[in-house]
Amino acid sequence: MQNEKIEIIDISKKVHDIFYKITIQVNDPRKIDQKVLKDFIGENRTEKVTLIKGNHRYEGELLNTHPHSMNIKFLDKDFKIQRNDTILVLFNHPTYDQYFVIQAVVKKVYSSWIATECQDPRYDRRYNFRLKKRIEFFELPQMFYDLIRKRKVHIIREILHQTASKGEQVHRYIENIYSDINGESANLKHLSLEQLHFHPDYKSVLATLSLKGDIRDISRGGICILSDERLYNKINLLLINFNTPSIKDINSSLNCDQLHFNLLGSIRKFSTIGRKNSIHIQFLKRLEDDNLEDTFSKLEKYYLLINKPL
Repeated sequence: MQNEKIEIIDISKKVHDIFYKITIQVNDPRKIDQKVLKDFIGENRTEKVTLIKGNHRYEGELLNTHPHSMNIKFLDKDFKIQRNDTILVLFNHPTYDQYFVIQAVVKKVYSSWIATECQDPRYDRRYNFRLKKRIEFFELPQMFYDLIRKRKVHIIREILHQTASKGEQVHRYIENIYSDINGESANLKHLSLEQLHFHPDYKSVLATLSLKGDIRDISRGGICILSDERLYNKINLLLINFNTPSIKDINSSLNCDQLHFNLLGSIRKFSTIGRKNSIHIQFLKRLEDDNLEDTFSKLEKYYLLINKPL
């Protein structure tokens, strides 16, 4: 039995935002451009903030700010919030191209407003574990940014949830770059992936020798890779490929399904840990499957339990 979902992603604008940092994530309202912030706060405010919890969006008014904290009035009656919930606060000003995002934890809940504490900009929890088989990744030339911007290619994310012969669950999150089909992304919804073709330049990249690395940490929004490779160009895209093993019969609390990833990402920064290079990568589109949190957590716990790569 196989249940398949195909998600069509038109990321022309998304890639532009990532490369040019139109979306700016900060951990303190004082770091927001003052010409933007002034219209969100005070008696003469003209703009409302957007509160994002999970897949839901709500309107709010910024009451006041302090170093690394904010008080926000919620305007939607359907807004359900509890202490220690994590939310995103979006400052999207219609006059400016850039907008600011703050991740915050709810510290106190009142009848019509909340007190929040700001957090690290990479808001998804990071999980740490190592795999026996190293990550493979490919560096895509800058020409792919132009192809995406000009809508000459499509990036398609295919999500498959499969049941293997022994009843094991396998979850696949696969992105590839395909040639344009009549210039209309909507047409892709009516075609099976077997009818599509990889873009020829993308095929050429896949024919090259892959680079190798190890997971330092992973979240639903990105991954950090430890590698001997040294990359110099932040603009280039990376294609990252790796599998996690299924874990069975250890104990019921740690059993988890197998995952397969083939995802595109953008390099956000480099750092050095000992003799290794640390490559910080943001996925072009966040992994929205909430069940991944549980699976990543089990892999981390099992890795700490056996004290060796999985």
